[in-house]
Amino acid sequence: MVNYGVSRACGTCRKRRKKCDEGRPACIRCLKSGRTCLGYRSNDELRFRHHVAPVNAPVRLPSPLESGVPTTEDPVGFFLDQYVVCSNNPRVSRGFLDGLPSLLADAHPSSDLVQAVEIVAWATLGNQLARPDLLARAGRQYIGLLHSFQDLLQCCQLLAPTVEALVIAILLGLYEIISSDELSQGQQKHVAHVRGVCALLLSPNSPFDLFSSTQLFQVANPLLIKRDLQVRDNRGVLCAPASNHAVHNLDIILIKCHPLFEHANAQLQNPSVTFHELRKTLDCALALELAFSQWGTNRDASWNANTVGFITQKDAEASSCPFAWGGPVHAYLDIYVAAVMNTYRKTYLMLLDVLIRLAFRMGDSNQADNVTTWEKQAHILIDDIVASIPYHLTNNPHKYQQDVLSPTSSPRVGRSVGGLLLLHPLFVLSTCSTVPQPIQKYALKCLAWIGKYMGIGQGTLMSKGYTSLPFQETAEGHVLIWAGMLLHPADKQT
Repeated sequence: MVNYGVSRACGTCRKRRKKCDEGRPACIRCLKSGRTCLGYRSNDELRFRHHVAPVNAPVRLPSPLESGVPTTEDPVGFFLDQYVVCSNNPRVSRGFLDGLPSLLADAHPSSDLVQAVEIVAWATLGNQLARPDLLARAGRQYIGLLHSFQDLLQCCQLLAPTVEALVIAILLGLYEIISSDELSQGQQKHVAHVRGVCALLLSPNSPFDLFSSTQLFQVANPLLIKRDLQVRDNRGVLCAPASNHAVHNLDIILIKCHPLFEHANAQLQNPSVTFHELRKTLDCALALELAFSQWGTNRDASWNANTVGFITQKDAEASSCPFAWGGPVHAYLDIYVAAVMNTYRKTYLMLLDVLIRLAFRMGDSNQADNVTTWEKQAHILIDDIVASIPYHLTNNPHKYQQDVLSPTSSPRVGRSVGGLLLLHPLFVLSTCSTVPQPIQKYALKCLAWIGKYMGIGQGTLMSKGYTSLPFQETAEGHVLIWAGMLLHPADKQT
């Protein structure tokens, strides 16, 4: 096992926990395996446990038109390739499970942490390769791990929560999201792991803390690391770096959304609610809409979407790519930035949907101009989510247009983390009444594709057109995803 604290191996071999030949400028192992060699750390860096990798590094994955398949020989390496997003600049991006390679470097192969990583890998591979034996293996390993994990949780209750316990809880919850493709009692299992994550984070001795009230867990809002903050530095998990520090974290805005959504939806279903009550709810929604409209005003330019292509609707319809759609193709700094931007868009879209429905229910002619403005803004948000889909789902968004136009090739499948982070925005597109029906159907097709080719079972579940999937359940799953953004490499404490 490679030790990240002292290893002089290249970044790729360290991430995959493989012996490196230390060849220059690129190691032979990477060249032979077709992987990108991430290079070597300087002597100054060798004393720190700091893992850096390009966020959108090419990964060989199964494609509908390509014969290559992922290997089952190295489940830990497969997991790191598929799910870990390393931040090249922690000031502007948190990445996803960024600190996990450092934790694995010190973990025994039979440890609970390694077992949890393997469980997620086996489940993903089982879905991608249609291998029931791998799914069964993941299930057996999962059941076996639950017993020792319960013992670990009891130790955390008696002493103090550990980062390892938090990460295992996140991974076991991700396993449930990945393995669940049908509505059943088992579909609720990941919620239990969400509560385990939340219990660890709420502990008085926890190295983590929550930004809001205890209702945070029920509405699946983001989390904050408890740390000493610099002046005016209050970035949350979902935050945009801004030169204007008065700009609110997205976390702060999202915390207020779910109670409003529930209250407004209850009123809209109640035929006896009064005009005054609806007006009061509308005013609250308008205040939130102002916060959403101002959130990106002074966003750092590095967070802006870059247009890397444009597909005509005619070319999209003629393409063999199942998720081709007419319009611009956007790329981002990394998948974390893309995920935060889509979290902003889909929640803003849900808010605009509430505003439009409230205005129609009130029959207030004074809101006609506002409704037109809200509808225009909703379509901008919809178009931007759609434009981000190739970035999430393909191996190379810059080559996506060329692949779509080619009669002999199809875009290669991206990393599974891209599909994981796109689940909820796509689900909102497929169910929100403001979204045109063709795009609703397109979102369902993308969800099905994520389930089949990226191995995320909940994508298959969401693609079946359920309109009654509990918001609570789908949102709680995203606590696990946001919690994964808390994990970062850290220097060893002496």
